Amino acid sequence: MIRCLSERDTEFSAKAPTEQQIAHLSHALLSDDDHAGASFIQDIGTDGATVEVVYLEYLARAARMLGNWWDNDEISFMSVTLGTSRMYAIMRGMQHRFAPRRNLPKRSALFASVPGETHTLGVRMAADLFRRDGWDINLKLGVMHDELVTHIKESDAILVGISAAGQHSLKALSQLVIALRINNPAAKVFVSGNAVNEAPEAIGLMGVDGTATDVQSAKDLMASLWKEVQRSEAEF
Repeated sequence: MIRCLSERDTEFSAKAPTEQQIAHLSHALLSDDDHAGASFIQDIGTDGATVEVVYLEYLARAARMLGNWWDNDEISFMSVTLGTSRMYAIMRGMQHRFAPRRNLPKRSALFASVPGETHTLGVRMAADLFRRDGWDINLKLGVMHDELVTHIKESDAILVGISAAGQHSLKALSQLVIALRINNPAAKVFVSGNAVNEAPEAIGLMGVDGTATDVQSAKDLMASLWKEVQRSEAEF
């Protein structure tokens, strides 16, 4: 999901920070100063950066840079964990800026990470951004298969978005999709995350109702699925 967020071509591209700025933020997130990263984000907010730019241009790209540094053995796993935890803290500190816009139709969906998935920063970001657009998002992270299936069944969720970070998630993803088809046959199930890029054919064989590779495609897909739900209810 982080890779998809950081590689997309969006309306924010004109406001995109330089690689040097992202490196500065990444180093701040790893510094001995617990507040350095938050101070960096506060400064760009003061300069006029919107919450979308903060999430999609700064935090997402910094997360990818930290991942690249780890892949290249430039930093340790503990450093990546420290930087990610500080990103979560920054996101929590921005929650007050995600009040839904007024006069938007009430729409709801459930977002969940694949059972056993540890890469959840992207789906957290997506949930915040959709809530800002007026969606009522029920976010479930770190929940094992049986518990997640039971929760979704009891919630009567109509739109279910599942985040899968890569091919390593395919087995758990397929098991979850099958269980949802049995327990929630009316639900519209779609998949997002890097697994969509790494294994599109395998995901296509699961019979999901759609896939999304970035925030904008997720917005378009969810709007389309919501219209299908409304048409079905009107016909019924």
